[in-house]
Amino acid sequence: MLNKRTAELHELVWASAAKIGRNAPKIADDIMRRLWPRTYAEAVIEGAEKALRSRLIAAVSRIVRALADSHEQIDFSDIDPSFLALAKELKSGAYTVPSVGEALTVADLIAAPELLEEAAAFMQQKGDECHAEARRLFALHEAVVAAAEDAA
Repeated sequence: MLNKRTAELHELVWASAAKIGRNAPKIADDIMRRLWPRTYAEAVIEGAEKALRSRLIAAVSRIVRALADSHEQIDFSDIDPSFLALAKELKSGAYTVPSVGEALTVADLIAAPELLEEAAAFMQQKGDECHAEARRLFALHEAVVAAAEDAA
């Protein structure tokens, strides 16, 4: 992509994220035809629109993550003092809420307890998935080490 188009991509991603949330596939679908109308038309003709879309989703994901990183630090001035001690223990300034399709700031989550609960449940689910994957990796490691020992 030309450097001059990079700025345009960022602007379109931010504008789309403001409308539809930080869902990279939805943002990619929203901006693809506007960003590269001729390229998209040619990709459709050549049957490569899925490849173009997947590369755009990857680029949008990087931009969205950078946008989310701006929420990494919690703005404690927006948080009720009675919750400060708990909020200060958090590692991030924003958490994903699946039903909303984006990460919300801690202050926004405190204002909507049902979304705070959903964000916590989502984090728990991801943690459980990570633990399960780690167990599978350890099992694979044991099998690889055992096979290497048997071969020696």
